[in-house]
Amino acid sequence: MKIKLVPAEPVDFAARGVVLLDPDVAVDPAGPEWFVRAARTFRENVRSREYPCHFGRQSLERRELMVTHAELADLRPLADALAFFLDNTPRVRGGRHVLSAFLRPSASTLSTGVGGPSHDDHDRAFWEVLQYLHDHDPEPWPEGFPMDTEDPSWEFCFNGEAMFVFGAAPTHGLRASRNLADCLVLLFQPRSVFFGIEGGTAAGIVARKRIRERLRAWDLAGPHPSMGNYGDPSNVEWRQYFIPDDDSDLHGECPFKAA
Repeated sequence: MKIKLVPAEPVDFAARGVVLLDPDVAVDPAGPEWFVRAARTFRENVRSREYPCHFGRQSLERRELMVTHAELADLRPLADALAFFLDNTPRVRGGRHVLSAFLRPSASTLSTGVGGPSHDDHDRAFWEVLQYLHDHDPEPWPEGFPMDTEDPSWEFCFNGEAMFVFGAAPTHGLRASRNLADCLVLLFQPRSVFFGIEGGTAAGIVARKRIRERLRAWDLAGPHPSMGNYGDPSNVEWRQYFIPDDDSDLHGECPFKAA
């Protein structure tokens, strides 16, 4: 396991657009009204005892869940915030440091503009964000992680770190576990979050069993067929990043291009 500690001096995350999400329902993060409203809804979902991913709830309760926001028309603040988050949070066993990015859509991302963004709009925006981050990555792609998205060991990398990223959209109607706010939310989970609970480990098997049991109670649809364990030869990681509401595939090949 790669251990990374943080500077001993206090870090001013807020000055770089990263805000610690307080589990207290009476405390809202500072920011524009649309972001405050979305962050409030997000917190209400994640803090629920029945929320399927208890690791997400742990992250909130431990004050290790951080949030930021950006406009899809200007993603530079998100790139800066994510790099700062990765540079100044630890990578230790049992750590649950996660950054959730709330994205306000721009008019150019909307297919019709009627009734708000469609699921395809959110899907397109999700991959646009990852592509932008890669194209403006301050660090080279880390060794040990393939750039081929069809490789079972592929994971999105930025600022020299690999992380699992998934998108949650208000158009996830049946898969309510991926409907966390009234805007697109990207959750960046450094792979250190999974230290000790990797697929195939005893703790990992128990954790995934518990999550899937809760998903059956929370969602109106079963787990998407693409959901699998990282590193499994039959698993394609990118297909788990932004999933449709039914059991179909949104793309024949990955929209993200690393080369």
